Amino acid sequence: MKRKTKSILILLAIFLICLNSSAQVLESVVINDLRGVANRALCDQIGGTNYSLDITFSGAVFENDNTFTIELSDENGSFSDPSKVKELRVLTSTATNNYNQQFNIKNIGFQLREGTYGKSYVIRVRTSNPVQTVQTASFEAYYDMFAEGELSINNGQEFTLCNGETKEVALDTNVIGEYLWYRVQSGTDELVATTQEPKYTIAETGQYYVVIDYGLCGGPKSRYLTVSGLSGADTEIKGPSTIEVCSDQSHTFEANITNTSYTYKWYLDNELKKSSNEPTYTTPNTGQFGTYRLEIEAGTCSTRSNDVILQQPTAAGYTVTNEGALRRVMLTGETKELCINHDATSTDVDIEWYKDADGVPMGGKTGSCMNATDPGNYYARVKKSTGGTCEAAVDSEKFVLLGVDSFKVAIRVATDYEECNITNTTLSVVGVKAVAEDGNEYDLTADQIAMLSYDWRKDGVSTGETGNEYTVNSFSDNGLYTLNVSHDGTESNSEGINVKLVEIPVVSSPSNSLCAGSFINYTIDNYNTSYTYQWIKDGTEDVTPTDPQTLTVTEVGEYVLRYSGFGCDKELAPINVIPFDDSAVTITPSEKVVMEEGGSEVVIAAGGESYEWYLGENTSGTLLSTTDQLTVTSLGFYTVKAKVGNCSVERTIEVVEQDDQIIVPNTLTPNGDGKNDTWKISNKYAFQPLVTIILYNANGKEILKTTEYRNDWPTEDLGNQKVFYYKIIREDKLIKAGTISVLH
Repeated sequence: MKRKTKSILILLAIFLICLNSSAQVLESVVINDLRGVANRALCDQIGGTNYSLDITFSGAVFENDNTFTIELSDENGSFSDPSKVKELRVLTSTATNNYNQQFNIKNIGFQLREGTYGKSYVIRVRTSNPVQTVQTASFEAYYDMFAEGELSINNGQEFTLCNGETKEVALDTNVIGEYLWYRVQSGTDELVATTQEPKYTIAETGQYYVVIDYGLCGGPKSRYLTVSGLSGADTEIKGPSTIEVCSDQSHTFEANITNTSYTYKWYLDNELKKSSNEPTYTTPNTGQFGTYRLEIEAGTCSTRSNDVILQQPTAAGYTVTNEGALRRVMLTGETKELCINHDATSTDVDIEWYKDADGVPMGGKTGSCMNATDPGNYYARVKKSTGGTCEAAVDSEKFVLLGVDSFKVAIRVATDYEECNITNTTLSVVGVKAVAEDGNEYDLTADQIAMLSYDWRKDGVSTGETGNEYTVNSFSDNGLYTLNVSHDGTESNSEGINVKLVEIPVVSSPSNSLCAGSFINYTIDNYNTSYTYQWIKDGTEDVTPTDPQTLTVTEVGEYVLRYSGFGCDKELAPINVIPFDDSAVTITPSEKVVMEEGGSEVVIAAGGESYEWYLGENTSGTLLSTTDQLTVTSLGFYTVKAKVGNCSVERTIEVVEQDDQIIVPNTLTPNGDGKNDTWKISNKYAFQPLVTIILYNANGKEILKTTEYRNDWPTEDLGNQKVFYYKIIREDKLIKAGTISVLH
């Protein structure tokens, strides 16, 4: 048994040895372009260059489903990060081209991928069935290489660094590589930095260029970039800090640095005198004394120099002052008197007037005052002999007379103006200012304002009105109003005011009280066909008639008149139509008037709009009066007819004589027999508006309180109540009190 087992093991070993000797062996991959080349580098100058390689294997053929995958490593020759591995080709066998049986696969083409840049690349071939790998020796590879001078720094834009300033610059590419930054200074090329990204922060002046490190493939240069700089010394003015010249001499200042790309700004006593690319400034021979400084602008840099004083050799010893405002606006045709004062002794003193900075005296202007007729800068020079080589001279401050570029005019409407709620308004001038040639606004004097011309315009068309005010009289004149202000060809318009006037409807009616079965007419008295009118009832219902001038109302409610036109949409206050209440018509002193024999009483009606008084119990009698009162001298009946709109109310007044009842009744028999059924008291107390009757039950509870008592109590069944109390009060004074016994 042991011999059989040993034999089986020997046979198995022999089988495995034979199997191994006949298996596939992936032997090599060789880049044909690098065969026999000492400098192993693929230099793809333009991108997309075609390269080839050979693959060899031995032993048995590969399985039919096997594929050959050709891959490029990262720049360090590693395949550990799949995201950095680039697939170059995949060879899949076909019936006509079976790579799995070729053992020596020739001239397999490939191209480098975008972004390939490095010195230690490797190409690997990987099979799938069975899985095997083989790779090349390392080599350098660069895709789409830049040519000499192809790249520029900072887009080729030169710049200037201020003291201590830095600036980040970039090449016009975003390719990650190896960039060598050089600075040329005094003829020497100095490597100042090596970066992976195509950018660098420059902190020093000089000439810069970049070499792209392509290893064995060479190193092309970028274009040069010049970086200038401004130091503290560069910004100084040449020469001493104090310079002396005679009063009639000029002087030339010079900057320490010359660069035509710089802007040089020369200042005298903080006033800019010259701005140019020239590093020098020559003063005039008048008005030249003071403190000078230089500001240099270069790119984002702005520097300021030291101060340099330009003065006379000998101090003048006197002062010159100006009279009046130094800056003024001047209208064409005006004359401005300019005056100066000085405290120099009158001996050997000369005065000369100058205009602007030409340094030439104005002919005939030698007094303390002069008349100017044109805009400009004027000053006087007061000179006095010193006995030396130079005269002393003191210049006044400058009078600046400014021409007018435009006017700024403001207008307004009347203070009671309310848009779409007023029938007329007045426009008026609020003020006019001059906008001078220096861009500033100045107030005008009364004399200057009088020189201006006004033109009121509606919707851009002249109205013909030229005064300080313009009255808009009607809604038909609604529009955009402006005021044009002009003088000698210079003119400006005010901001426009959109005037919206209305004709407010006037609605008339006989009354707002509606009688049952009657109507009320509401009429627009000033009806205008240019407007649109709409009648609305209770907020939503459109009740506009065919002719909206008159609305006939037959129902109570709230009525609103809306009107629109000429840019306005308005409505009147609501009209409340209410049911007519005849109780609103009252008679004073009462409808039963007590009159002493031979006397007279005045009866007054209220609550109506008109009245008619008739003799008798109806309106068929004689008409006695059409006012709100009637004086009666006879006993009897009178009728008043009070009218409210289309409604009327009739009241009958009985005039009776004073009765002779003295005692207030204290018994009552309300049994319905018509005798003593109600508590009847004297006319002195009944029907009197100034007399108050108060009744209480047996428990002291008030059951009646009234004026003008009508002798009609009780008005309801008293039940078993037998005793009541009364008070009669006239003008807050108790005049009677007692009990009333009810007999059942």
